[in-house]
Amino acid sequence: MAVTSLRGEPTTRLSFGRLAAINAFWFGGGAHWQPIYISLIPVGATLIAGSNADLLIGRVTAAGGVFALLTPILVGWLSDRTVTRWGRRRPWMVAGTILNIIGLGLLALSTSQLTFIAAYLVVQLSNNAAGAAYTGVIPDVVRAEDRGRASGLLGTMNQLGTVVGVGLVGLTFKLYGDTRAGLLAGYGVVAVILAVTLVITVVAVKEPQITRKPSRSKPIYLPPAAIICGTSFLIALIALFAILLAPLGALLWPVVAVFIASGIVTVMAARKLPALMAFFQAFRSNDFFWTFATRGLVTLGIFSILPFMELYFRDVVRTPDAGAASAFWLLAVIAGAIIPSMVGGVLSDRTGRRKLFVYISSGIQAVVVSVLLFGLVRSLSLLYVLGILYGIGYGAYYAVDWALACDVLPNREEAAGRDMALWHVSFTLPQVLAPAILAGFLHFLNQPGHQLLGVASGHDLGFRFIFGSAALWFILGTVMVNRIRSVR
Repeated sequence: MAVTSLRGEPTTRLSFGRLAAINAFWFGGGAHWQPIYISLIPVGATLIAGSNADLLIGRVTAAGGVFALLTPILVGWLSDRTVTRWGRRRPWMVAGTILNIIGLGLLALSTSQLTFIAAYLVVQLSNNAAGAAYTGVIPDVVRAEDRGRASGLLGTMNQLGTVVGVGLVGLTFKLYGDTRAGLLAGYGVVAVILAVTLVITVVAVKEPQITRKPSRSKPIYLPPAAIICGTSFLIALIALFAILLAPLGALLWPVVAVFIASGIVTVMAARKLPALMAFFQAFRSNDFFWTFATRGLVTLGIFSILPFMELYFRDVVRTPDAGAASAFWLLAVIAGAIIPSMVGGVLSDRTGRRKLFVYISSGIQAVVVSVLLFGLVRSLSLLYVLGILYGIGYGAYYAVDWALACDVLPNREEAAGRDMALWHVSFTLPQVLAPAILAGFLHFLNQPGHQLLGVASGHDLGFRFIFGSAALWFILGTVMVNRIRSVR
């Protein structure tokens, strides 16, 4: 068990092996989401929706975005208050992962848009529940002097997991083609890796003992503002799912109006609830807010590209096995990311500089997507070279990403789980927002016969649009890092 100071800070240096075991679940996370985004979801959507696969990808990820936003916040807060003989984080991790594996099986077997979306929602809900609890582990057990080392190892484990997961999924598609059998084998690989890494981490993590404080029974009183806030939020949630999933036809705009109005009422009522506003008080910290914004923008840039690379290989490069080609492209990205991930965290500890690595990473990624924007590269070999360069920037960012967040936590002793869960939203939400928003533009602009700002659609204009948006997010993410004051 990690020794803690009187303020609850870990003071014992963890061995490399122990730290690697604690970070093993990030290996599983890398083997989970990246193959799903780069190959499994696009292939599954193509089998179900054919040429409208890009629209289905947008719908499913948009619906999942609701859980990507809400689940980490709620579970992070609950895990801070969970007291069991197994700790406060691990029960959530185990329960979430079991449900996650069930959702993967449902995704592999889905043959209709409705079941496909429902299965994806189960995966988003469960994975974000487990991940939100897991984000609180490192602040709980790793001392401040080792956060760069832990962050670098975290990035390395995540990248290595992605290599293994994407590589094996790519091989299944190479063996079975873009078929149902390929999907079943691919999701099976992901599920096994996730389960094994969970066991390693759960065994390695020795959570600090938390004493349950005696509680005094008090009558529950809900102020009118709480009732209004909860009711309007529920209405907004129902309206949002109706917009995303139901064929509303003429009812679309009235439902949109209901969604906007109920959302406004929710925010106004929430502002009158001090306890609820205190939940989000971390955003009052200038550095926490800008760390959140920076990570959100960089992640938005990354996931403006990844979910559509399979379609790019299919429609632009015209590769016969697009699922396998996109998986191997991501392997090239990870190949470039491994070394920066391994050394970046250690260098940031020794130099005391975190922001420098964000500047470098965002700049490299912006340059690569700009080449894709202006060139629409069709050469497989050149695409793999660009993937390696893109990965160098990708790895440099994730080497210091976690350490940067831990450095700016405003209340580490009492609310690390809650605040890290809030910060985790900056990673999960852009992953679903980017494809949800861009899928419609991609489909519209790739189809001939339309115009946008005087520019005729077709000729792969949609792909130029998504690459241009990614470059914009990377540039903004680079600029925003300068707003973080307490970290060099």
